[in-house]
Amino acid sequence: MVLIWFVVWFIADLIGDREPLLLDPVNLWAGLLLFALALDLSAAVAGGARGRR
Repeated sequence: MVLIWFVVWFIADLIGDREPLLLDPVNLWAGLLLFALALDLSAAVAGGARGRR
């Protein structure tokens, strides 16, 4: 998911306006990156819990 996000951001950055990843304050791109990381981590934790049973 994060890799897909990075590819989308890279293409959008090349085609459209320059949009840096700002964390203070969080802009749209950085917020979406944090959301993608949260989804990846929650899927890994949920998958790990199922594998132990």
